[in-house]
Amino acid sequence: RAVPPAVGNDPLGGANPPGLPRVLINHAGRIQFIQLPDKMLQLVEWNRIWREIFTDGRPLPPDPDPAWYGYSVGRWEGNEFVVDTIGLDSRAWVDQEGHPKSENARVQERYRRLHRDNLQLTVSVTDPDMYAKPFGGDSRVMFRLQPNTPEGGFTEDIFAPLDEDAFNERVRN
Repeated sequence: RAVPPAVGNDPLGGANPPGLPRVLINHAGRIQFIQLPDKMLQLVEWNRIWREIFTDGRPLPPDPDPAWYGYSVGRWEGNEFVVDTIGLDSRAWVDQEGHPKSENARVQERYRRLHRDNLQLTVSVTDPDMYAKPFGGDSRVMFRLQPNTPEGGFTEDIFAPLDEDAFNERVRN
């Protein structure tokens, strides 16, 4: 279901972070990239999420501590920005449908600008502990260039534990 019941097992139901790749697949209505000399910062409007994607040529670490958004390195392959992420917290689902992942999951994102106004994201997940083969590489998320808000940036769209009861009454229940 798109909206899990209030007493369901969705980790997002306790106002926990969606984690990666779920935030990009199901919750990223608007994103921004900020390019720095050694990294790319990715900002997601929903819940004011930001992550570091290192672009200085470093390899992925052999055994990073698990985190909601993992440890990410990026590189350019022609016109595609490719991001590999490991060290993901297994408590977060892959997507809204409830696909699980282990701490050995690896996520690859491929960003490609189709033309000036459209950015295409392809996400694939490899997790030998959970799945016999990689999945998700055939599904795409589209982002459309949007003018800034009158305020000049993202709106505040935060899902906080204080909002959980009202959300359950209004939507889930």
